[in-house]
Amino acid sequence: MTTNKSVQFSIQDFILGDHMIIKEEVIEKKREKVAELVKQYLDDCTMRLSIHTVRSQKTGLTAFAQFLDKTPIINATKMDVRRFLNHLKENKRAQMTIALRFFTIKSFYRYLKTYHQISIPSLDDVDINDYPKATWEGQGQDPLTRTEIRALMEAPDNLRDTLIIATLYYLGLRANELALLKLADVDTEKRIVSIIGKGNKFRLVPFSPKLDRAIQLWLRQERRSYVSSDGPYFFPSMHGNHLHTKAIHEIVHNAAVKAGIQETIGWRADGKRIYKVHTHILRHSYARHAIDDDIPLNHIQRMMGHSSISTTIRYAGESSVFKAYYDKFKGV
Repeated sequence: MTTNKSVQFSIQDFILGDHMIIKEEVIEKKREKVAELVKQYLDDCTMRLSIHTVRSQKTGLTAFAQFLDKTPIINATKMDVRRFLNHLKENKRAQMTIALRFFTIKSFYRYLKTYHQISIPSLDDVDINDYPKATWEGQGQDPLTRTEIRALMEAPDNLRDTLIIATLYYLGLRANELALLKLADVDTEKRIVSIIGKGNKFRLVPFSPKLDRAIQLWLRQERRSYVSSDGPYFFPSMHGNHLHTKAIHEIVHNAAVKAGIQETIGWRADGKRIYKVHTHILRHSYARHAIDDDIPLNHIQRMMGHSSISTTIRYAGESSVFKAYYDKFKGV
């Protein structure tokens, strides 16, 4: 990578003719140069990294700049970085968020030093382990109880939303898998659904006879009231091709609020709430309850489409898996 000499700093940056620029003008001039450096850094990241990673880098640097207020990023000290991380912790940011922000700052500083020969503070002594997980972190993975699942299904005032929640739970589907589910994928006689999951992996998932009546009512009556009901999708939208994942998330959230089981368990880096009940928690609940009902772990792995059984164990919960072993394995 070539060095862009146009953004190097020198004494000329702070002198106009025979007079020194006042402090505010110096800061503004430096801020403009920093903005150009950040743009070049993000452009470089765009050539190598995913759009999500680049977006995260931009968000992190913007947050750090806002925290520093009038101090340009290149003038930040190690203590400034420390105070920024402390600020994130005080505002209940997750450990992962704090680690990502710290990584972004380190990566940007390394870029400045390597490709623009700008002296930056060493952050080697800053330890992300000084910011352990808060008590709420990870609780979003805790499964719902069967009572909570039942309350969630009973909350909607229409068959479609109830069936969406029930299908997510009884089949352990991801939200996007449900959104793209087609009529042809559902065999109501054999009670088997064909799913194309992550990495275009195909799997067959059985569903409970408890869904029979709801599915038949949906297909024979309510689904026909939708404008796009002549399309191929099992859950068509009112005005489009298929129901989108955002709508599915809202259906689950609204049902949880109505059922009185929704809780805020944390805050994301962008200030949005982290909720206890969400679409993916139904998948976790499916795995845990299946284990509790003595369904073999390798069967659950296949139905959920996990390439590794360790992922299934994480979803089901190690304690539940180990308890089944302790209770049922007799040995010799």
